[in-house]
Amino acid sequence: MRFVLFCCFAVVLSATFNSADAASPQGRWKGTWSSQTTKHAGTLRARVRKVDEDTYRAIFAGRFAGVIPFVYPATLERAPGSCDCYTSTQRLPLLGTYQMTATVSSSRFYATFRGRKDAGVFDLRR
Repeated sequence: MRFVLFCCFAVVLSATFNSADAASPQGRWKGTWSSQTTKHAGTLRARVRKVDEDTYRAIFAGRFAGVIPFVYPATLERAPGSCDCYTSTQRLPLLGTYQMTATVSSSRFYATFRGRKDAGVFDLRR
């Protein structure tokens, strides 16, 4: 009986600390993007809104080659069992499917992305 009570207490305590440690990606972010494939890079902004407890909707906006604006929408899903890791799969017109994995802290949003002919990183701060 003590063992069962201890296990229940441990689960509740773990859930409390995980939700307290979890940094929400919600809000505005600024930083850079870079392609490891094409070696292009530029500034990047993001606005992230909460959809539900484990889902966020992000709009990333930046410039390609310094002059061509782009917008990249993404639905971020919290990775199961994680408090700070999010994944996204998004089909983009003419570019194919892009996959992203992001790690979020209270002040940093760092993501890797991969598409059919491209791969790189987003590095954003609040």
